[in-house]
Amino acid sequence: MSWSYDETNLGTDTAAGRLNSVRLLVGDADTTDQQVQDEEITFALTQTGDNIYSAGSYVANLIASKYSRRVTTELDGALSVEYSDLAKQYRQ
Repeated sequence: MSWSYDETNLGTDTAAGRLNSVRLLVGDADTTDQQVQDEEITFALTQTGDNIYSAGSYVANLIASKYSRRVTTELDGALSVEYSDLAKQYRQ
């Protein structure tokens, strides 16, 4: 599995450009906080006829599903993680 992003190659003319564009649309352009693999975006593009907007929606739902599986965590009132908020934002 791989993760890549090149902000200088955005567009719909090439496979790499489409992959980068989908990654940008879903906000997965931070190498230190990777959400989905290149192969998952490529699959979404294949399923949606290479439409970057439809693939972006597909991938956003994948990411939302990932966060929906995680529970809200609180440690002694000092630290709280609301994964449900992340899931809701990706679904919207």
